[in-house]
Order: sequence, then C-alpha cells, then structure tokens
Amino acid sequence: MVSRTSSGKGSTNLKGLGIKFGATVRKRYGKAYRTLHKKRRCPSCGSPRFARVASGIWNCPKCNYKVASGAYDVEIEKLHR
Repeated sequence: MVSRTSSGKGSTNLKGLGIKFGATVRKRYGKAYRTLHKKRRCPSCGSPRFARVASGIWNCPKCNYKVASGAYDVEIEKLHR
C-alpha cells in the first residue's frame, strides 16, 4: 500500500523538526539553514573559503579578513526580505 504522506525531508537538514512544529517554523528554519550554509566569496581577496566562525563573525582564512555582521548572512538586508 502506498503511503499518503511524504517521508522525504527535502534539501534542507530538518533534523528533529517533525509535524509538531508546524509548516511556518519549518520553512523559516529551512530558509535560515540554506542562507547560512551557502558558498560565499571573500570581499577582500575573492577566495571562495569565506565562512562563519561564530555567530555574527565571518572570516577568510586565506587573507585573514574578518568582519562582524549578521548571524546567518554577511548581508543582513537579504534575510529580512
């Protein structure tokens, strides 16, 4: 017999976010997760290794460029839209 519900969790990593949290919370979490884990280039040297070190701290290990910005994205305005 075929199941009526989808067992796939999609492309995001929704560990522990079952049906009890609701669709809005899962969508919000998915958006933040995708934003946080996307590939970025360093604004200083252009290296693709620019990543988050801690909440709000972004660092390029190649040129040692460090900047304080948003928790999930370097550009804060993109996440709020």
